[in-house]
Amino acid sequence: MLPNLSARRKSATHAKVEGETAGMSVEFGIVTSVVMPGGWHYQQKLSTGQTVKIEAFSFEDLLSNMLTFRRNHMDLCGAEKANIQAVRVDLKEYLCAHFKQNCADSWTPSPGTPGIGNRADYQRPIDRAGAWIAELGNHRAEKVDYALAGSRAQTCAQCPQNVRWASPCAPCNDNILVKIQQAKGSLYTPLDRRLFMCRIFGHINEVAIWLTDTHSSSEQPPPAPCWKA
Repeated sequence: MLPNLSARRKSATHAKVEGETAGMSVEFGIVTSVVMPGGWHYQQKLSTGQTVKIEAFSFEDLLSNMLTFRRNHMDLCGAEKANIQAVRVDLKEYLCAHFKQNCADSWTPSPGTPGIGNRADYQRPIDRAGAWIAELGNHRAEKVDYALAGSRAQTCAQCPQNVRWASPCAPCNDNILVKIQQAKGSLYTPLDRRLFMCRIFGHINEVAIWLTDTHSSSEQPPPAPCWKA
């Protein structure tokens, strides 16, 4: 007897509709339509033995934030982990080990928070600072004189957009501090301890004040006194 192909097609179609009705969306073996408990996050292990919690407002942003963090801290995460393929594999393994409802390989319907949060374009200050200092390493840095750098330092130190970039992750902070020292060398102003990160441009003020080209830009206009205005 020939198999009932019509019945099989009907069954397959019915199963697909049930999946869509349940709201299950799967990417790279991960159920993305159910927000994991505590929001989208990943515990990144460092070579120091410590872990850092990377958070995001959506699944896509978590992938992006993980990749950015690893590229900014390759000496702590491993250069072989600083690519999107490794990020996807590690995130799936983490979810399947700790949050079965987000693992497509063992998925069963589970109550969760549908949808994603707002502010999907938000980046932590340390991530912006790390990305900028890493990008700066790809360019030749021409320096300005002490007088101009000192004048810029006074402006930045008094600016409300001069925000702290350091995070609770001490190795991550140290990693960026090393890069700051490499970029600055022996250059110094008395205001260095009051210079942090520019919230408008994303550059590290302690370094940027010395550069003829900061390699930073923003669609948001800076305050009027800004030396980049």
